[in-house]
Amino acid sequence: MHELQNRFLAADGEAKWEAELRGLFESHRLDEVHDILAAALAELDSDFGRVCLATLPETVSIAGWPELVEAIQDHEGEAITGVTLAIANEADRAFEKGQLHHPFMMLGLYTDEGFVFSDASRTDLIAQTSAEDGPEWAGYDEDIEVHLDIDGLDRLNTALLHHKQRHYFREPGATEAPLRYVEYVLGCWWRALLFQQAVASECAIHGLPGGIPVVAGLVDMRPEIVAVHGIGARTPDAQRQVPAKECAPILAADFIQLRTSEEVAELTGSDLRRRVAETGQVPEEPKRGLLARVFGR
Repeated sequence: MHELQNRFLAADGEAKWEAELRGLFESHRLDEVHDILAAALAELDSDFGRVCLATLPETVSIAGWPELVEAIQDHEGEAITGVTLAIANEADRAFEKGQLHHPFMMLGLYTDEGFVFSDASRTDLIAQTSAEDGPEWAGYDEDIEVHLDIDGLDRLNTALLHHKQRHYFREPGATEAPLRYVEYVLGCWWRALLFQQAVASECAIHGLPGGIPVVAGLVDMRPEIVAVHGIGARTPDAQRQVPAKECAPILAADFIQLRTSEEVAELTGSDLRRRVAETGQVPEEPKRGLLARVFGR
């Protein structure tokens, strides 16, 4: 029996485990997250666990980062002081079989107009993403044509979309959580980690002008966690300054959803029954969560 089958038996046990990982993400302790998840996935000793572990950090990358840096450097306008970056799935394709599902990327670039990124610490930025009414920068994004893409997550992302046990309905008398549910949760957190590690890698190798912070997360994908990268990439956080406009013109840019995601119609009872019959899965209701408001239009 997997150790997490005991911890996930009660909802508060699972919540505590996830809170511990969330704290590590928010503290940018990604190596510790990697060690915890890799050990738990290896303990599964299953085909799904091996699919996860075969998707290594070095196989996941973000395309287009140099173009983003160039756009920031060449833009004439107010200085860009903050960036938001997220991945999401096209909701209307969740039940398509027989093909890989490629997550799309969402990019937003901001000046200090709505929120003063240039003076914000990692803690300040994390607090904004958990604000009940959304972050202060919401609605202050500006358009720019920059294309970013995530490579290397398709196989794992597809396996998670079509996983047979994405929900666990706890009933009295159970002695352990289903192993398949445990592996699904671990796979979701592994996908989140690989994305955050890819962002961290780009920030470490290329960075952004002036050490601009990147607030990265997942939209309508489990788990909805956030990490902040790049703060102090050039200078310590307490001393980080935005370059003067005349010395380094920096982009005033937007949060771009790079692929169109059509609004999902509300499912009827017959729709639900049909999809359950076809897939054996209970569809999740379309929702616009907190991180959708943080990273989405």
